[in-house]
Amino acid sequence: MQTTLEDIKKTAKLAKFDITEQEAALYTKQMSAVLDWVAQLQSVDTSAPQAQNSYTKSAPLREDTPAVCAYAADISAAFNDKEGNNLKVKKVL
Repeated sequence: MQTTLEDIKKTAKLAKFDITEQEAALYTKQMSAVLDWVAQLQSVDTSAPQAQNSYTKSAPLREDTPAVCAYAADISAAFNDKEGNNLKVKKVL
């Protein structure tokens, strides 16, 4: 898809960018290349995608088992405000 120099100038004006004639010519070529690439992507058939789950073949999944943190007491000691086993922190807005 071809982009014209006028299209680039109009887009720059709408975006409130000041561009030179040389920049407009460069952006025209670049925008045409991007739109050609998008047109090429639109021609790809995506009607029946195949599931990709090759990660299970390469790395076996491990069991999710709870473990005790070796530094739990040190971390808990660093907090002044606690409520049971919960550590309280200041609000973050």
